Amino acid sequence: MTISSRRTKVRAGFTLVELLVVIAIIGILVALLLPAVQAAREAARRAKCQSNMKNIAIALQNYHSAKNRFPKGFVSSPEKVESWAWSNFVLPYLEEQSVSDRLNPSEGFVAPVSATRTTKRNLADVFAKGGAELEPLQTALSIYRCPSDTTPDLCPITVPHDPLAIRYFEGDTWERHFDGAYSTKDFRPSTSNYMGVKGTINAGCQELAGGPNNPDGAGWQRDILRCANNGVFWAESKVSMKNITDGTSKTFIVGERDRYCLAGTWIGVRNSYGPDIHSSLWATGHAAIKLNAPSTGAADTCAEGFSSKHPGGAFFAFCDASVRFISDDINYDPGPADNVKNCYVKKDPAKPNSKQCVAENGTSKIGVYQRLAWMNDGVVIDGDF
Repeated sequence: MTISSRRTKVRAGFTLVELLVVIAIIGILVALLLPAVQAAREAARRAKCQSNMKNIAIALQNYHSAKNRFPKGFVSSPEKVESWAWSNFVLPYLEEQSVSDRLNPSEGFVAPVSATRTTKRNLADVFAKGGAELEPLQTALSIYRCPSDTTPDLCPITVPHDPLAIRYFEGDTWERHFDGAYSTKDFRPSTSNYMGVKGTINAGCQELAGGPNNPDGAGWQRDILRCANNGVFWAESKVSMKNITDGTSKTFIVGERDRYCLAGTWIGVRNSYGPDIHSSLWATGHAAIKLNAPSTGAADTCAEGFSSKHPGGAFFAFCDASVRFISDDINYDPGPADNVKNCYVKKDPAKPNSKQCVAENGTSKIGVYQRLAWMNDGVVIDGDF
């Protein structure tokens, strides 16, 4: 008798329980890995942002070497018209000569505004011409964008234009309007995340006799002394190294501003009549507003200052072309800045990594953050900020 041997075939596979366990393990691993991946991406974006600011700082140094001064903060004009800013004048030093050639900016106001002018033009001339002339103004320049920021390449405006839109946004509902004398109400300029530093606060500028809002007098004129801020970039500024008596390594020149504070633009400023302060904040900022100040609605002035998407602070370029990360915890004192030279800098015991400026009687007068934006306050700040 032949005995037949039979093989029992065993099927390889997972039970339902085993499959669920494997899926759960994979989910846990992904959950653990995702923050690390996001952190790595942010580190790369942060490094790129720092590199951009370094290149801008070097370009400003090269501009200074060529002209023995830094560029004007922005061009002031006898009319409320759109005007160029420092960020446009430095384009040839950022390998953006082609964009500069298409715009052909004049470093001073040329009267009157003319749509037919082809050389040494005002920004208002470009808007008056319109059409294809506006294309460079909406060109996204990567050198002026921090990769961490989520502002669109063009400053956002809804269609149709909503003048009552929330500008100091909570979430995604916000607009920023570049309304000017010659720009259309729906024009969206190219975004920039790097603002020139005006100083501690806007100076007490006012229109002199002869202006359109104050017709009594002998004609319009710039009140340079009253308009001049104590930073590097302001109306018609022509700051050179010799003016920065606090030291180039202890004075801000450019700082970050991201979507949180509505970013800005590199093309220039709007309606920069004389010392106009608010319109100039499209390309400049001041340190009277705390770094990464919380948004508080329509009364908030966050868009005048500096902010970033980087956790814990923001990058600032100094006048010696160095770039440093400034912590949100840097000493900031919103109190009056009168008689501020009568103080000295010491460590803040509540924040070991920060410092504060303290008057001889022990009362705080103005913060280290504000002093770093002030080019000639006369107080030496040593060590880390």
